[in-house]
Amino acid sequence: MLRTLPTKTLSTEPQIAIVRTFFAEHGTALCNAAGLIADEAGTARVLRLMSMLREAPRLDRTIRLMLVDLHRLLSLDPVIEAYEPDFSAWVFLDPASEEVENHCLLTDRLYDLLIDISDLDAEWRRMALDLPAQKAA
Repeated sequence: MLRTLPTKTLSTEPQIAIVRTFFAEHGTALCNAAGLIADEAGTARVLRLMSMLREAPRLDRTIRLMLVDLHRLLSLDPVIEAYEPDFSAWVFLDPASEEVENHCLLTDRLYDLLIDISDLDAEWRRMALDLPAQKAA
């Protein structure tokens, strides 16, 4: 049984809160999808990421790379074969099945999450660059 991730955080960075909320909602489905593709290694990858999210005060580079790698795995990105030697052993599914459709929707949601946290980074970066231009009151 998966433990739930905290969705309320004391962190001042909104990225970690957004990712925690996403994994609280879709964590089980992500574990199942990664497990379907890469067996226990895929499930373990998602569980490791969820554990890191539970303890992380902010979204660091390691977590970001793990999120991108998870998206690559779920997208069946051919580049992942360099990282996963047993990747070719996963079971091929019927592309017209409901399970594959749900998997694709989940992968799209993960992509949207990556875009959202990237956009927040750009906003924070812009605000930080504007700080010297602001006059102190």
